Amino acid sequence: MSVRYGKSDCEHDWVFRQDGYEEGCVPIICLKCGAFGCLCNFPGPRPPAEEFFDRGVKSNTNSNGNWENPYVKK
Repeated sequence: MSVRYGKSDCEHDWVFRQDGYEEGCVPIICLKCGAFGCLCNFPGPRPPAEEFFDRGVKSNTNSNGNWENPYVKK
């Protein structure tokens, strides 16, 4: 699955997307820009599972106020 939405020039900070679904993979979301993807898109070494899943957020969290995804209802 490719990276969707978000900003193409973002240095993504990927975390688990709690309310997402990616066929055959784990859904992820960028905390910086709101891009969606799957764990296959995760660059470099993956963090420990406990850390990765504990940092998970929902698709409409927008924790830093810098992104808005028009495809996700609030």
